[in-house]
Amino acid sequence: MSEKIINADQKASLLKKPSLQAQLSQLEEQLAQHKKVELEHRVRIAELQKTLAEKVEKEKAAIVAETKEKAEAEASTALRNNLLVLSQFLRLAAARRAEDSDSNGDENMALEGVLLHIYSGDENAVSTMLKLVQGSEEHTYSTGGDQLQTTCKRRSRHVRLVAAC
Repeated sequence: MSEKIINADQKASLLKKPSLQAQLSQLEEQLAQHKKVELEHRVRIAELQKTLAEKVEKEKAAIVAETKEKAEAEASTALRNNLLVLSQFLRLAAARRAEDSDSNGDENMALEGVLLHIYSGDENAVSTMLKLVQGSEEHTYSTGGDQLQTTCKRRSRHVRLVAAC
């Protein structure tokens, strides 16, 4: 007579136990499936991130290459244009010398002064050439060092020693 006496609530709970255990087992299976799906999603997200990162790097490299190529082309064009201006100046100087025009004229003295600076072969030569190709409001100097009224201002696409190179 060692049987325990259980009340109605305990008896009902005891009867529910198998269904609760089955429900627990079912929920554990669902949890395992959800974890599996989560892992698959994480793997897929990691793959997508990797793919996107590679795509961004490729696009970035392409844009950098395109920009570099464009900048090099622009620099090359600018250099060619500057060399053209310098060549036009040298042609002008040679033409003026050939004309046997007034060598004491302000523009002719400016031509000779600018040529002297260009032919110096130093940083001053580079500075003078840059002033010439970019156009400068600075007054030029004669070969004797006297300041002249002529500047290296550019007119249109051609170099002109403007009476006031």
